[in-house]
Amino acid sequence: MRWLLRNLSALLLSLALAVTIWVVAINEEDPFEEKVFADPVPITITHLPQGMVIVGSPRLAADIRVRAPQSVWASLKIDQLHVVADLSNAAPGTVTVPLAAVVDAPHTLITNIAPQEIQLTLEPIINRELPLRLEINGEPATGYKLREVATAPESVIVSGPASAADSVSELIAQVDVSNAKQTVTEVVGVTPVNAAGQPVFGITLAPSTVAVTVPVEQLGGYRDVAVKAVIEGQVAAGYRLTNISVSPPVVTLFSSDPTIVAALAGFVETEKLDISKASDDLEVRATLVLPEGVSLVGEQTVVVQISIAAIESSLTIQHDLEIQGLGAGLAATASPSAVDVILSGPLPILDSLTHESVRVVLDLLGLPPGLHQVTPQVVAPEGVTVQTILPGTIEVLITGSGTATRAPTAASPPPTTRLATATATRAPTLTPTPTGTP
Repeated sequence: MRWLLRNLSALLLSLALAVTIWVVAINEEDPFEEKVFADPVPITITHLPQGMVIVGSPRLAADIRVRAPQSVWASLKIDQLHVVADLSNAAPGTVTVPLAAVVDAPHTLITNIAPQEIQLTLEPIINRELPLRLEINGEPATGYKLREVATAPESVIVSGPASAADSVSELIAQVDVSNAKQTVTEVVGVTPVNAAGQPVFGITLAPSTVAVTVPVEQLGGYRDVAVKAVIEGQVAAGYRLTNISVSPPVVTLFSSDPTIVAALAGFVETEKLDISKASDDLEVRATLVLPEGVSLVGEQTVVVQISIAAIESSLTIQHDLEIQGLGAGLAATASPSAVDVILSGPLPILDSLTHESVRVVLDLLGLPPGLHQVTPQVVAPEGVTVQTILPGTIEVLITGSGTATRAPTAASPPPTTRLATATATRAPTLTPTPTGTP
């Protein structure tokens, strides 16, 4: 025991020296670094008193200075750092709150927080019930008036910080009745405004929208009636009338004697519009035929749009084949040498077709001697659609010097002779066969 007491100081010195050597060795292997974390750390508010709210726009973030080994720095994340502002027992008004920080990482120390405290302004949350004022924008159509307006609900509860809620002077809902001819029913938003008429922000409204009903009724002596376009004459042959529209479709009439407009039919007619021989769409500004003592409110004419389209039909023609692209020194025999073509399009165009208007082409460009299956191509005027080619594929035998040919059958002349005969003796025909009803 006496030996231990005599050598205690030497033992403690040895222990301290060993610890120092260990720390130095560890530090050399994984040295410590002290620096500010790269990103500001969000400040968490805790224990905010019930019924209170933070107002303004304080900066709720702090810069944290950390001392840690390099290995820790390499993996340190922002969610491992925590900065807290504790508002326990805070009173309304501006308060100064110290910040506390902790870190979830081994061998890590927070050496500084900047700022070390923040100032916050707290206000109590208040609720106010205020009546709703409806603003009506625009005027109803001529000959109409507004009746008593209704909103549901008639008042709204304002909630928020005292300074914002107390600044609300009134609640406004707006509805537009411009040119209305019937009751306007809309769900519209509510806007809180201060005494200067400026919107107030940072509060909530319950409800934030209201249903508004604005009854609209027609005055005596006025009446809305439909417009009927009166057409005479017939469009050009091969064309048909597809649509007639009037703008506006309904007009307002007025008479100083309400019984006159009350006795009117539910429509008025336009002046007669002649469409004789028309082959294209028409747009006409027309006047209305009104009874004596009745006048038209607003624009004194209406626009009548008349749509005219060609009658679509179809026909079948028989046409010889026209061979193109045949190489030099080669001859070709097509079987068959003519095809049936079904065309469709406007009847006036189909009626005007001639033999020269349509071509049926077999393009043999680049084809060597031998037997080929070729698809004919029809060239037709614009507006005409090729529906079907019968047959859709033509057998073509291409022959040339030194090329073997298919032997002809006994029932028909050799192919080259048959082609020559068909070309020389059968005049091209264009035989229309109606397949549809105009």
